[in-house]
Amino acid sequence: MTTSMHVFALFLLLACTQSCAAGGTNVASPPTCIEAEREALLQLRRAFTDSSNRLSSWSGDDCCSWQGVTCSNVTGNVERLDLRSPCVKSEIHYEWMIDPVLEYGNCTLTGKLSPSLAQLRHLRYLDLSWNNFSYGEIPAFLGSLTSLEYLNLSNAGFSGKVPVQLGNLSNLQYLDLNTILGYGYTSKGMTVDNLDWLSKFSSMEHLDLSGVDVTSGRGWQSLSSLSSLRHLGIAGCFLNDSSLHVNFTSIKYLDLSDNALGSAVPNWLLNLTNIRYLDLSSSFQEDLPFPTEIINNNKHLGFLHIFNNPMQGELPQNISNLCELYSLRLSFNHFTGDISSLLANPSGCFQSTLRFLDLGWNNLSGHLGEEIRSFKSLEYIDLASNSIEGPIPESLFQLSSLKYLNLMYNQLTGSIPEGMGQLSNLIGLDINHNRLTGMVTEQHLANLTSLIFMEISLNDLVINISAAWIPPFQLKYLSMSYCQAGPKFPAWLRTQRKMSLMDISNCGISDVIPEWFYSSSPDLEGINLSVNQLVGQIHQRFGDMMPKLRDINFKRNRLDGRIPASMCKMMDLFAVDLLNNSLSGPIPNCWRSLRALDGMDLGNNNLTGHIPESLCSLPLTFLGLRHNNLQGPLPRCFSNMSYLTVLDLSQNKLSGQIPSWIGAISRLSVLNLDSNSFSGEIPKEICQLGHIRVLSLAGNNLSGNIPLCFGNLTILADPTSAIFGFYGLGIDVNTKSSTRFYTTQLQYLYSIDLSNNRLGGSIAEGFTQLHSLQNLNLSRNRLVGQIPPEVSNMRNLESLDLSVNQLSGSIPQSLSQLSFLSYLNLSLNHLSGRIPAGPQLSTFKGDSYSGNNGLCGTPLSKRCSEDGEQSDIRKQHGNDDSDGKDNEFYALWIYAGAAPGFVVGLLGVCISLYFKHSWRQSFFLWSDRVLSQMLVMKAIAITRVRKAFRK
Repeated sequence: MTTSMHVFALFLLLACTQSCAAGGTNVASPPTCIEAEREALLQLRRAFTDSSNRLSSWSGDDCCSWQGVTCSNVTGNVERLDLRSPCVKSEIHYEWMIDPVLEYGNCTLTGKLSPSLAQLRHLRYLDLSWNNFSYGEIPAFLGSLTSLEYLNLSNAGFSGKVPVQLGNLSNLQYLDLNTILGYGYTSKGMTVDNLDWLSKFSSMEHLDLSGVDVTSGRGWQSLSSLSSLRHLGIAGCFLNDSSLHVNFTSIKYLDLSDNALGSAVPNWLLNLTNIRYLDLSSSFQEDLPFPTEIINNNKHLGFLHIFNNPMQGELPQNISNLCELYSLRLSFNHFTGDISSLLANPSGCFQSTLRFLDLGWNNLSGHLGEEIRSFKSLEYIDLASNSIEGPIPESLFQLSSLKYLNLMYNQLTGSIPEGMGQLSNLIGLDINHNRLTGMVTEQHLANLTSLIFMEISLNDLVINISAAWIPPFQLKYLSMSYCQAGPKFPAWLRTQRKMSLMDISNCGISDVIPEWFYSSSPDLEGINLSVNQLVGQIHQRFGDMMPKLRDINFKRNRLDGRIPASMCKMMDLFAVDLLNNSLSGPIPNCWRSLRALDGMDLGNNNLTGHIPESLCSLPLTFLGLRHNNLQGPLPRCFSNMSYLTVLDLSQNKLSGQIPSWIGAISRLSVLNLDSNSFSGEIPKEICQLGHIRVLSLAGNNLSGNIPLCFGNLTILADPTSAIFGFYGLGIDVNTKSSTRFYTTQLQYLYSIDLSNNRLGGSIAEGFTQLHSLQNLNLSRNRLVGQIPPEVSNMRNLESLDLSVNQLSGSIPQSLSQLSFLSYLNLSLNHLSGRIPAGPQLSTFKGDSYSGNNGLCGTPLSKRCSEDGEQSDIRKQHGNDDSDGKDNEFYALWIYAGAAPGFVVGLLGVCISLYFKHSWRQSFFLWSDRVLSQMLVMKAIAITRVRKAFRK
């Protein structure tokens, strides 16, 4: 090699070395945000309403560092935009099972999608799920984002037609328009007319149209071209069997729930040889036989979900032949048979793979035996609401992987095996509503280190746990109601610092609420101490120490003292029930700041004073203040309570007139002003209560005529399907001559009670237009006139009480057409004529008609004269005519002798009293004392009867 060549080579080496060195020290930094895309994102933010300030990081020059924004490391283009609401988290229980969990807090984006979003041309991932775009349509400009591979618009509050422009997104692999779980699943949901555009998604693997109305949709065959499709969700799409004849050869996950697939399993399902998840739940398939063909043709089925599907018949044993099955859900069906026949099948092969077993809410019977020990991998067992008998087997607690066990609502007997205490992975235990007996001790709970949910209520169990014992777990939910845990307050609860819900009602506790209880669980949201014998006062700093409480239930105890004003500091308070205690003093007037309080029941206490006006500022749907000593008129501000559904102020000392503004409480369904001192006329504005179901104005001093407009009470005339529930809150309703406590059953009750007033006039014809009315009580008034013949229009009437009035005329024959009538009282009126015949009226005894001298016929002993029969009661006992004449002659002689003797005796007494002043004075003093004593005895008897009924 020549010298020049050596020099040249050395030069190249040095140049290469410098170049490499330069490359090593000058590493390219990540590209910064592209200005045009940054401006597009800012316009997008300006179109949003971000009440929780989620997008506070969207400022500055580098948009690639903003929350939810991801840029390419090479080009700097925005490739990923994730704006899914953080208020929704996914709890992944098992593969194929993802349940969204809505957390409290307003962190959803609202407003509109700005067209500037279309400028993000390189966007590959877009997630706007679980926001609220106010039922606007999905903008068509999304179809211009042709680089998109992932698009999630599920439960984002979109409505209207799905734009066909989405078909331009040929690179999509994931499309989710599901509206079932969010607020988009309403009458304002989405629709689609044609599905041909789906055929362009050749790379699609995940497609979810659940909740989208495809009733008029065409082009289902286009799905056959999606050769890569693995996940298809078309739940609640209003499909029928004729809509679907598709070859889903690659499908592993198929959700067909909440459709109308007909009376048989569609044949095309039998070709799904690769399916691992099948959901036919809520498909309206009455009496549908179990699809055994699917099982026989799909030996590699991994997940079978036929949830909430009304199938019936014997539980097919060949399910156990699905050797790769790891999740089996057949709940909410009508399956019968012995539970052990499925689990103990000797030819079965899923024992080693099954992790999730859900056979709850069926009609299965038999004993849960030792065969359960073969399922070594089971993590979840749900056999709730069947008819399984016998003891809980010891082998069940040898399943060391078990995380959740639900045996509620069965007929299990015997004691709980102590082996349960060895399940260190157990998270949830629910054995409530069985017939279990015996004790629960520390040994049953010894090593349950993972336990957070324990429900053992409604059994005959005794909780025998030492006050000094420290559990190895921290519960979030505990329910042991109707178990014997008293008489002392359970001291081991002091260690539970993470409790969210606690129910120790009806546990035989007759102690004071200990001081430590108020600060033991700072995150406690719900507490139920009802139906015990708790004594003492509620801590005056109750609201300061437990400010996160949402539900308080202390009803039916012996608590006294005043309602703590600190309760007004519980900003999250939703329901408070202090019914049936001995609380006294005025109701605190401090409620204005509680914007979440929905229900309040302070009834059956000794509260005094006026109703505080601060209650009017609450969004209450239920307000119960009955049986106290409250006085004064109704607060005028009640007319502003636009959410109020139930108002019970009965058995107080409220006075004045029922105000005309009562009709302004437009949502009122139950109004009970029974047993107060209201006077004046019933205002006609009460007929504006278009949602009223239960109206009681009984036991007041109301006068005047009943308003003619009662027929305008539309719900009572034509009932709707409106549902309302009050979380255990309820009212007393007097019907069929007895008082009953109604809670959620109020939604099925239609009643009007105007009894025990001074109402006059005739029975308003408007009543006969109330077709759904079940209970009508107008007794103990001054009503005149006749019973309207149109009474038969009230075809649902079960109880009718018109007693103690001045009604006259005959009983209308149409009354016999009321086929549901089971209580009738027409006594103590001036009715006359024959009692109508009929199968329903024949069930009532004479007491229903007594005190009407002009009535005759069955069931009274008085026969009607046009029958040509004697009125003597003995004739109906079989006496012949001769006996009747002899007896009649004998009776006449007795009356002839007795009458003069009675007259002579009476005259003698009267003459003596007239001439003898001292005798007259003594007689009237004596009669006055006797009369006074009789009145006192009557008052005492009435009081005792009322107390007995209240108890």
